[in-house]
Amino acid sequence: LGGLFGAKGKPPRGNGSDDSGGGGGGPSFPTDPRSAGIGALLIVGVVLMVWLGSGFFIVQEGEQAVVTSFGKYSRTEDAGFKWRLPYPFQAHETVRVTQLRSREVGKNAVVPATGLRDSSMLTQDENIIDIRFTVQYRLKDSRAFLFENRDPEEAVTLAAESAVREIVGKSNIDSVLYEQRDAIAADLVTSIQSQLDRLSAGIVVVNVNVQSVQPPEQVL
Repeated sequence: LGGLFGAKGKPPRGNGSDDSGGGGGGPSFPTDPRSAGIGALLIVGVVLMVWLGSGFFIVQEGEQAVVTSFGKYSRTEDAGFKWRLPYPFQAHETVRVTQLRSREVGKNAVVPATGLRDSSMLTQDENIIDIRFTVQYRLKDSRAFLFENRDPEEAVTLAAESAVREIVGKSNIDSVLYEQRDAIAADLVTSIQSQLDRLSAGIVVVNVNVQSVQPPEQVL
């Protein structure tokens, strides 16, 4: 450290030298101001390099990184070795865009007021039907997924519940149970996607798997 800051050591005394005025202390290191400044700049430079290096990050295949500047959206980065301004100027959040996600619609919980499940709904001919299905989806816009809605995954469930009640409400019970059962899944995909696009959820619906379509247990 003495050399870094330009310190100059005091020459050692010989065995026979007079120590009467020296107080017997160790060597003194008077500092050269110019060399001390250079040493301080070197330390600052090292700290600055480490700080700038903290801005490097890796985005894996199948992922996207959303970069924000002071919490505001800045850009979206695809897979690769990337750099952003270090904290506190910029930050990033990584999301998987190729991952197939799913939400189950139609719960087994019974509503006390009616004695029916959450998955029960009314058909056009005023019959009750119990329908449960799974919505499979992927991300198509990472920025919209993270910033446009408070809870985009819950938005999928709400959009699916709204869509299925609308479709079932326009159909007779025989159509839902037998005649148009396969067509319901395709109609659900279209309706759910339309609602999510209006919400700018950044989600694309891949498929709807209808798991159960039947009258309530009280009817059976």
